[in-house]
Amino acid sequence: MSLLLAESCIVHQFQKFADLNEHEIRLLQGLEKNLQEFEADQPMAFEGGKAERFFTLQSGWACAMRTLTDGQRQVLDIFLPGQILGLREIGFKHNLSEFRTLTQVKACPFPRQRLTDIFDQAPRLTDIFFLILAREQSMLIERVINIGRRSAVERLAHFIVEMKVRLNVEADKFELPMNQTLIGDTLSLSSVHVSRTFKVLRDEGLLDSNNGDIHILDLEGLIDISGFDRNYLESHSNWARQD
Repeated sequence: MSLLLAESCIVHQFQKFADLNEHEIRLLQGLEKNLQEFEADQPMAFEGGKAERFFTLQSGWACAMRTLTDGQRQVLDIFLPGQILGLREIGFKHNLSEFRTLTQVKACPFPRQRLTDIFDQAPRLTDIFFLILAREQSMLIERVINIGRRSAVERLAHFIVEMKVRLNVEADKFELPMNQTLIGDTLSLSSVHVSRTFKVLRDEGLLDSNNGDIHILDLEGLIDISGFDRNYLESHSNWARQD
């Protein structure tokens, strides 16, 4: 079973909620059969297009974004390996947002019907899909709070800590493959404002950054300045059925 887990990012994510049996693992692996590669900064699905399929992200980073009539963009979600793109569109005929790669990506598209098949065959996986949707909703809510009620310094500090937690890295250094324009589109700041805000955090001795490489110098300081509370990122729950 450990070999099966090592080969599947989506199984690894679901395993955080419950110890999966071999049948459940096989069902999830069935979502990763049609592997496709996408270059960086490439659309995977268009806003307004037919919402006919989901994507399991095997490697790389992607995002969901909306583009306004004046050309401004808002990044809604940032997807990391193991996540499923498009779950929010499950009840709609058309995509509510564009899915776009941030780096080179390997992903597996699969039709909606496959989820129905999984729900019929494995009730516990249905529980976990609900938990994953709830977690993604909590991240979106925190993004709204970040944009609506925090200062630029607080927003950026919060975003940096969130990405460190989501990447599950113990080290103080990690790669953030987003330029200042994309970070600005995520935090509702101009690229110039993002640059100035990074400088404030550097001057305060909280972090250093260079071409997408983030070096956190004072994690507790970033947490204090941003009011970061990691509860909205917790993935463990006793709600999912256990064996």
